[in-house]
Amino acid sequence: MAQAAAAGLTVSASQLERWRRNGLIPSPEIRRLGASGTEAAYPDGTGDLVCALAQHAGPGRSYDDLALLAFFSGAQVPEPALKTALARVYFRHRVQHEDHVEQVQAQVPPLWAAEMDGEYERAEAEAKLSLSENGRAVRQMRSNLRRLPDLARATREEVDGRLLGVLVGLEMRQLPEADGAFMADLAAALHLNCDVAEDCLAVWDYAAACHASQMARQEETSYEERADKLARIDLADLQALRAQVLESRDQIWARATGGQQTRASMDQPWQARGAAGTLMEWMSAREVHPAASVLADRYFIESLADLSLRCQISETRLLHSDRAGEGRAAFIARTGS
Repeated sequence: MAQAAAAGLTVSASQLERWRRNGLIPSPEIRRLGASGTEAAYPDGTGDLVCALAQHAGPGRSYDDLALLAFFSGAQVPEPALKTALARVYFRHRVQHEDHVEQVQAQVPPLWAAEMDGEYERAEAEAKLSLSENGRAVRQMRSNLRRLPDLARATREEVDGRLLGVLVGLEMRQLPEADGAFMADLAAALHLNCDVAEDCLAVWDYAAACHASQMARQEETSYEERADKLARIDLADLQALRAQVLESRDQIWARATGGQQTRASMDQPWQARGAAGTLMEWMSAREVHPAASVLADRYFIESLADLSLRCQISETRLLHSDRAGEGRAAFIARTGS
């Protein structure tokens, strides 16, 4: 309490007890002092942890939110409370998302479903959810597609039809590069040569995260396996994953601000939950990427560079696919040889 007060933070004894009772801070060790009685001594680092919790405490914030906010602020949150918060936040979101995907898939008419590939069906359901949520990335991709001459005056419904095709391709296990029309729409939707701005960056990050999965080996996993990984992982590895997640967020933010700011904020529950989701995904996903892959490099540098290259190759092929060769006579006349 004295350390918190020195940092300009107010912590009460009852607040400390609630945090201790809910596992956010460790219980003190009771030491015997002989005839003088006993004293309660907290483990090293508890004062810093209390300051981190106090900094993020506020009305309506759950203990899980506090645990995640303190953890991503660099504090040493007790392992049981940290893993419980990671599990509750991640699996609750994933289950809700999977339920929504299944609901969208269930709306496919039986005759259509019989003709559709199972992978495509799921990719389309994911894409339809993204389109309905209409997030920043989707809104910017829609705007980018309108740069195409045939969509400049198109209706919203027509543009969204093409946009859905782009989203489906990104959600599939492999990028459908053989589809020249898709690749052309993908390049337009990503607008990889646009000025660095938050909206454009949201598009690139969405596409890079999708394509990173396409670049990795494909392996099946389950909630049980992911829960088991979380239960078995040691605290040092969790802290290493935290460093990768924070580095990734900082790189994204630096690009979003044109290099004017290099540190992303981490003071809102939604930010901590997002970081928790990324950590949980990468904890499993890193196993199907090349050894020693780093989250920031793999997702937002290597993946985006590969995606850009594939778009350029497809564009070159498209430019030359309908162009006849000039012939030997024309070649000799042009080169003089």
